[in-house]
Amino acid sequence: MEYKIFFNLKIKSLFLKILLMRIHMRFFVFIMSLIATVFSLSVPYYQKEFLDGLLKNSVNISHEIIIFLLLIFGFSMLSQLSVFISKIFSYFEGSYIQKWLSHETYSKTLVLKADNPKKMSAGQALSVYATDVYTACTLIDDVIPNIISYILPILLAPVAIIIMTSINPMLIIVVILSILTLNCLMAIKQGKYFFHNKMFAAIRIGHVNEWLQNMRVIRMLGWTESLEKKIKYSRIKETNNRLAMVTNGSTMNSIGYSAPFFINIIAVFLLIKLEGNKISSGQIFSLLWIFGVLLTRPLRMLPIMLVSITDCYTSIKRVQNYWNQETEKDEVQMKNNNLENTNSEGCDLEIKNLSYKYEGKLLLDNISIVINKNEFVAIIGEVGSGKSLILQALLKIISSECENYKINNESTENMDLNKLRSYFSYVPQDIFIVNSNLRDNVAFEYDYQKNNDNEIIKCLEMSQFNFQTENIKLGLNTEIGERGVNLSGGQKQRVAIARACYANCPIILLDDCLSALDVNTEEKINESLLNGHWKNKTRILATHRLSILPKCDRVLFIKNGKIVENGKFYEIYERSNYVRDFVSTLSE
Repeated sequence: MEYKIFFNLKIKSLFLKILLMRIHMRFFVFIMSLIATVFSLSVPYYQKEFLDGLLKNSVNISHEIIIFLLLIFGFSMLSQLSVFISKIFSYFEGSYIQKWLSHETYSKTLVLKADNPKKMSAGQALSVYATDVYTACTLIDDVIPNIISYILPILLAPVAIIIMTSINPMLIIVVILSILTLNCLMAIKQGKYFFHNKMFAAIRIGHVNEWLQNMRVIRMLGWTESLEKKIKYSRIKETNNRLAMVTNGSTMNSIGYSAPFFINIIAVFLLIKLEGNKISSGQIFSLLWIFGVLLTRPLRMLPIMLVSITDCYTSIKRVQNYWNQETEKDEVQMKNNNLENTNSEGCDLEIKNLSYKYEGKLLLDNISIVINKNEFVAIIGEVGSGKSLILQALLKIISSECENYKINNESTENMDLNKLRSYFSYVPQDIFIVNSNLRDNVAFEYDYQKNNDNEIIKCLEMSQFNFQTENIKLGLNTEIGERGVNLSGGQKQRVAIARACYANCPIILLDDCLSALDVNTEEKINESLLNGHWKNKTRILATHRLSILPKCDRVLFIKNGKIVENGKFYEIYERSNYVRDFVSTLSE
């Protein structure tokens, strides 16, 4: 697409990219606005000629009056037509920019690093999508076209005054510039209010989003009052800023509304002083038309447009800051080629000297792992020792470093990230449940076809999620609810395990996915999946459950980001004080 070609231009400022993208269309809007302004200024000229001729009896009532009226009407209509064409083109350009911005913002979101310390909160990201992308587009479909259509009459009005009268327009120009300067200074102040308003709104939305996502827990823990105060305080700051913004804006509007009348008085006074008795009705009428009609809206709206352009700039800046967050593209070249299908059987896995630092703290320290095809490996260790980080490093979710990382003896250094992740089925600690039915949650796709219901039910049964025992009356059509509100913690884990089963990838990563299950259910899942249906897959389980460890081929014990033991569970238990202490702690 055209915008992808343009995006490669070395222009760092997103504001300039938007402004200069498809520059020929901006030039077309300028030309149409210029034509509209010339036609508009032609109206008072022919009005003047008509009135002066009529009062001097030099206009033929039956013939020339019709010509003058047709010219006045024609130029008025042509002016409005030019404005209309300019607006239509600006609207389509704004839609084009919105599509481009939305596409790029969504693309960036898909590859944001999970461990980015400067990552925006959910509320701030929501504000970028809901507010800033739309506001940024108004720069093209509203703000720039209006600024052009307001500036041109102000610039060309002195030329019209010189043509229609003998007034030196310099004093009038000075008055216009003085009024505009005053209003523009207030507009700059108004722009700051707009910026603060969006900032306060984003903070408030973040607090409300936090409240909505964790409402049940917050109420149970009695934190309702504290969080309500937090939301109320952010709302008070937002309201005070809005009041100041309204006051400043009202003052701007008052100056803008009264300015044309004040300038009219000065212009007519100068004309009378200059012409004396020679003044004509047409000259007075033309001045009144220029300042009372033609320049009224530009003088009133131009400062407001400067506020709008500031508003657009801050929104574009926020979008650019969102784009500038670290992404996975910084590490892995993302390609648009079709991914090759990976074999569903297990894969060898090798990673050498894996290290990971976060905010200066070393969390994984030179970890080397070799896992054979179809091997079942458990990773154990204290909370915060780095178990989950190892799984995330294998998926390249975090910004880890390693000397070598191979899957099936193929280096992943330049491997497409989508291809790399296609090797893995991943069950994270924080189970993600979509607001849809059970079928969609296992297939992990909205409105999923019903052709594969038997396979989905089979995966659920192997994950010990039975419709009768779970009291699921509508089967796969059962609505789960937002964030799995209708499921228990154990049910969520079993749905996630069924999802990994249905994905049928060669490597299974399980991050403490048995924590909410009872021993009997765990034993059944081990028989049906972990050491049953998944026997021909490579399995890596990070866990605190001791009962599953004897059933693993190997156990890795990690402490302070280092693997300190590696072997059969009973072997490392016998030889390692670290492991015995860890086991005794869990057994208490």
